[in-house]
Amino acid sequence: MVSNQTRFQPPASGYQPIRRRSLLLQLQHSSPRRLTTIVAPAGYGKTSLGAQWYNLLKDEGGNPVWIPLEHDDCDQSRFLLAILEPLEHLLPDEARGIDAGSMPVAALLSVLITRLRRIETPVTLFLDDYHFAQTDATESLMAKLLAAGDLSHVAFVLISRSSPRFPTSTLRLNGELKQIGVTDLSFSDAEAQEFFASKAAKLTPEQVGELNHRTEGWAVALQMVRVLVNDRIESGAILSSFDGSNAEMGRYLSEQVFSSLPEDIRHFLTETASLPAVSRALVAAVSGQADAAALFNRLGDHALPIAVLDGQGTWIRYHPVFNSFLKEEAERVGIETGQVLKKAARWFAARNDCDAAVRHALLASDAELAAEIVEDAGGWRRVYATTRGGTLLFRTLIDRAADINLAAFPLTTLGLSVISAKAGQLDAANHYLAIAERAIASEKLLRDLRVVRVLMSLYTDRWATASDLSALEADLSQDRDMELIHRALALNMLSYNFLIRTDLERALHYGQLAMRAFRDGGADFGAMHLYTHIGQAAFFSGDSASAADAYRNLIAEAQTNIGEGSDLDAVGQVLQSEVLSMGGERQAASSALSWALPHLERHDTWFDLLAAGFTAQQRVFRLNDDVMAAHTAIDTARAAARRRGFDRLTRLIDGERATLLIASGDVEEAIRYADVCGFTAQSARSDGANNLAVHLRGCVPALLWVRIHAALGETARARAVFQSLVTQQAQKPHVPRRIELGFIDIRLLLAEGELQKAAATLSDLMLSLPVADYRAILQVEGAEFADRLRSLAGSQDVPAIVSQRLIHVLDTVPPARGIAAATMPETGSLTERERGVMHLLSAGLSNKEIGRKLKLSDNTVKFHLRNIFAKLNVTTRTAAVMAGRDIGVHS
Repeated sequence: MVSNQTRFQPPASGYQPIRRRSLLLQLQHSSPRRLTTIVAPAGYGKTSLGAQWYNLLKDEGGNPVWIPLEHDDCDQSRFLLAILEPLEHLLPDEARGIDAGSMPVAALLSVLITRLRRIETPVTLFLDDYHFAQTDATESLMAKLLAAGDLSHVAFVLISRSSPRFPTSTLRLNGELKQIGVTDLSFSDAEAQEFFASKAAKLTPEQVGELNHRTEGWAVALQMVRVLVNDRIESGAILSSFDGSNAEMGRYLSEQVFSSLPEDIRHFLTETASLPAVSRALVAAVSGQADAAALFNRLGDHALPIAVLDGQGTWIRYHPVFNSFLKEEAERVGIETGQVLKKAARWFAARNDCDAAVRHALLASDAELAAEIVEDAGGWRRVYATTRGGTLLFRTLIDRAADINLAAFPLTTLGLSVISAKAGQLDAANHYLAIAERAIASEKLLRDLRVVRVLMSLYTDRWATASDLSALEADLSQDRDMELIHRALALNMLSYNFLIRTDLERALHYGQLAMRAFRDGGADFGAMHLYTHIGQAAFFSGDSASAADAYRNLIAEAQTNIGEGSDLDAVGQVLQSEVLSMGGERQAASSALSWALPHLERHDTWFDLLAAGFTAQQRVFRLNDDVMAAHTAIDTARAAARRRGFDRLTRLIDGERATLLIASGDVEEAIRYADVCGFTAQSARSDGANNLAVHLRGCVPALLWVRIHAALGETARARAVFQSLVTQQAQKPHVPRRIELGFIDIRLLLAEGELQKAAATLSDLMLSLPVADYRAILQVEGAEFADRLRSLAGSQDVPAIVSQRLIHVLDTVPPARGIAAATMPETGSLTERERGVMHLLSAGLSNKEIGRKLKLSDNTVKFHLRNIFAKLNVTTRTAAVMAGRDIGVHS
């Protein structure tokens, strides 16, 4: 028999409880509240926390009173007597001993209030298991006690599985209410580690952390595992299988939570156990019970381990451990959970929540239903039709593609093709595209196929034909009712294809229309892609500021809507680095490229993005004079190009390697490498290979051979190739290319001794084009060429503004030789043989021609050239000719 002395004390725990330091600190330091509620389902440690608070108050000299309530205390009289009895020891002697057992309820309440008034010091009443006594009648008594103004020294702590139903708004407004719930009571990882520290050494800290995450800090579940681990040897097996279906846990849930519930609530819980989350409207649609919505409303009346997913309680979910138990119970009683999930899938689909609909269909193991839902929602359009994009949705379907008759869902299959292409899985992309092509027959679906086929050309690095683009334009003009996302993607593809043909005005026009169409269709993910085309069109038009703005917008929206480090964030960073590197901002460009370019090489990308990143990276290394890093980066980029099947990128990389060899003074190796990689001297005369309109970045064969001939001192040959390249262009090159061609022209004019023409060309270049924004084009030409330009600007009749702008552009390029102070080598410092070689070199002869003239071997000519370069402090043939003229060596 339990004595009164022990009955009115907190119950002793069967295990060493964890001290809830954080919660106790909150309770200790907060101002006294008239009412504190500790409400949670069974097993969350409500009583343990209450007991620790009780003991803390007692140690501090307070007057805590522990009042355990039982089922019989739901009667008003018994409820009041249960509170009166433990107050005896706090009352003065003369106030004790009144027989209240036979009094009516009103008299009992009056006695209780009177006795509480007689207690002179603050008192805290802990009503443990308040839910046992909770009825409308007892709740009204609690409301009267809390409303009594002269009982402000009395605080109540209700420890319950259900919240009080009497009004608490006044207490809340007056700051007299403190609520502690499941979130507060759930163990933190640190508390879980402490809980297991002394008893279950077999569990590692990582295992404890995983377990706490899985149980969401539910104290009874952690205690159950602790007992099991202590009793058994194989802790790993217990951890891997522990959930609501574990025998011990299931028994506890059955006894403490489930069995005491009304039959209709038990059926409701088992019927809805398969749903990841539950709402009133959803259960009304899927439940076989006519009053499902009313049952949902009643869940709050019972002690259930349920998490509220929104502030209003519209959506809830069952605790994972409890949910596992319910699922097993549903299977035991024969509930068809698959049918419930399918109904839920169609309910979500009707509300245009495609992601949730597909998730429920797949939970029901019905991949065909998932594909049907995506088809009805627009198929491939779902890739773009949200803020974050539909990548995950289609990746999920790809994993179940073997269970789907893809030919029955052509729009969905087109989506699988697009997502595979974006992931760089080109074989899979072509496979899905072929299935869709065979399945599509109607003209309306053919339009979908056309736009996706053009999109695929972007990812597979194939050129869309002129007829493809004409068909897209025709679709846009003929179908006024075209769905917005379809229209937006068609405009997007037109923008991109005109961009890569250097039709920049049309690229900008279609790009802006596409962005507006995506925005109007609520597809921010699709709209973000347009910044890439709009930005590049601005960049190649000479408006680097607008390009930078576009890329900044892309980065900001990608980071906000998708997250830092996402594919689109990396795209924006790479394109922004192209602008930065071109403007000579090496450090900023390098910092972004260090992570963004490798990311794109592995994820969603297309040729132009990798070309932009690679050339920007090479530009930075060239500006830093880091030849080894440049060659290493070429190796990495070439591997990525081969992996993704981007032949154009491989060719661009090879051209940059040859150019780098020339810049490093290794011209003979550059020639050999150019021949091996298809950049032959013959290809320099090919119209297609040298069409600058379709080669936005990098080197074409003609440009490479202009540089080779110039480096060899073969100025006439260099000029011939250069003139042929310029005259064969059907349209004006973009601005960065025109700047590059202008400086190459000046280099040749200097080699030809045409100083006045060179000065005039320099003036035209500096005044008509934004060279300062694209200064790296000049800076990578090297210090020797920069010296020649400085000398040219100082010696010829060049306007002051041109000289000033040139100095501004070259401000980070140190002179190769001190122009003002350095002394030039004297003519006599060259030997007679070296002077002879110099005469022929200045005449534009090649090494072999010099050898034939002087009856020298090729190696001997190279030997003399190395000595000449060293004496003149130069690294190229052109620079040697220039320096030779400065010191009076005549040709």
